[in-house]
Amino acid sequence: MAIPVIAQIAWLGDIQKGQAIPVTIKFGAGHFVSATLRRINNARGHLQFRYESKKQAALRDYLAGIFGSGERVNGVLRVSELEPHVFVFEPVAAGRQLIAALSLCNAHFHNCTHVDVRNSLEFMELERCLMAIPYNEEFNQSHYNKGIASTLSGMGWKCETRILSEIGLRCDFEKNGVWVEVEFGNARVYYQNYIKFLLALRYRTAKLGILLCPTNAFAQLLCDLGQRRASIRRGGDIKRRPSYSGMMSYEKAMRELPFLDFMLTGSIVIAGIEIQGA
Repeated sequence: MAIPVIAQIAWLGDIQKGQAIPVTIKFGAGHFVSATLRRINNARGHLQFRYESKKQAALRDYLAGIFGSGERVNGVLRVSELEPHVFVFEPVAAGRQLIAALSLCNAHFHNCTHVDVRNSLEFMELERCLMAIPYNEEFNQSHYNKGIASTLSGMGWKCETRILSEIGLRCDFEKNGVWVEVEFGNARVYYQNYIKFLLALRYRTAKLGILLCPTNAFAQLLCDLGQRRASIRRGGDIKRRPSYSGMMSYEKAMRELPFLDFMLTGSIVIAGIEIQGA
């Protein structure tokens, strides 16, 4: 099992190629095993959990009992770092056995209180909207965007609302002064979403802007899907394998917020979109 580069933060990024670091993996009802985390000696530089020994059979049996011995459709395992060198494996989706959907997570409240926002009808509708959209490993950004638009439209939200007639910028969704941007796009252009919120605050008396971005883990799954499809279109030529990176993520937005908050004068919420078991 590999950790992609996008998720290698803090001490994980310092592991050298060929280096093996002892770690503890927790799973199930309080079980744990000792394992190693090794930097793969390839171009991508992924990290890989290693747990092939007889002493680690309990973990392998646990995963096989949930996901089976073969490839499980829509199988998702969440790997979280509890503390340095200690990880927990949590099954999120495993086909029909364990169905998953999208979920709003880790909301950060800028110039507003979590009590007021979480109790608002609009925020609760956003949470219900994401929970109504199932995760599917064959769905790309377009599928999820369409699902979100269809669900919110059914709740009375306006889609693709022009902010100012003199400027061609449109916001993804708006209802009762709450303006929402769902950003599955390239990380280099997400700053435009903040400009939209500022314009809506100045010219449309917006009361709240909400930026929703996939988490690093969800973004990586979408990038992997795009890479597989592009490789198929190219005839599976490994030497010409396309590189997918740069998708916007919740973690990037939060990492950069301290450098941008001086200009974000209105009330803004930044939240992640993750995959959550039902």
